[in-house]
Amino acid sequence: LEGGLIVVFILVLLLGNFRAGLVVASVIPLAMLFALTMMRLFGVSGNLMSLGAIDFGLIVDGAVIIVESIVHRITMSKHHHTGIKKLTKVQMDEEVYHAASKIRTSAAFGEIIIMIVYLPIFVLAGIEGKMFIPMAQTVAFAIFGAFILSLTYIPMMSALCLSKKTEYKRNISDWLMDFFQRTYAPLLNLTLRFKKIVVLFFF
Repeated sequence: LEGGLIVVFILVLLLGNFRAGLVVASVIPLAMLFALTMMRLFGVSGNLMSLGAIDFGLIVDGAVIIVESIVHRITMSKHHHTGIKKLTKVQMDEEVYHAASKIRTSAAFGEIIIMIVYLPIFVLAGIEGKMFIPMAQTVAFAIFGAFILSLTYIPMMSALCLSKKTEYKRNISDWLMDFFQRTYAPLLNLTLRFKKIVVLFFF
């Protein structure tokens, strides 16, 4: 519960949109419900080892990408619809469809890679297998549930819940990103100037 609340707070803060943050955060309990249902079906016990490895950040990863794309598309839609200030329901559905379908491949690819990372754990045998296979199964169930939700539930909830106004106002998220950008850009330029030294340092 505490972990979920922290993730909700960070999502709302960094997305800069209260509704978008709550839409993304709603994936957490639903993905957990899916995972618990699959655990019941496959006979995976719920304990500290199996449930402790679940990372809410991984669960909401695909949803964040899609919602961010939708919010961006809505604010840019004034250019598509000749300066309109508020979208109609049909226009909103159309913008959500285009935004979600455009970014869906990238989001899905990331989630699939995360699931593939856990595959080697399934070949463990003996005590190691008994300890870690339930954990890998639980994480895979949760991510797979989040994958399905980001394909269906997230676009639908975005079309229903997000604001249809195309006007964009700067918020605390923009100030934070500007700060991080000012901090990160000089560091990035420095590392690109001294590539060999950086590589040697980390080896």
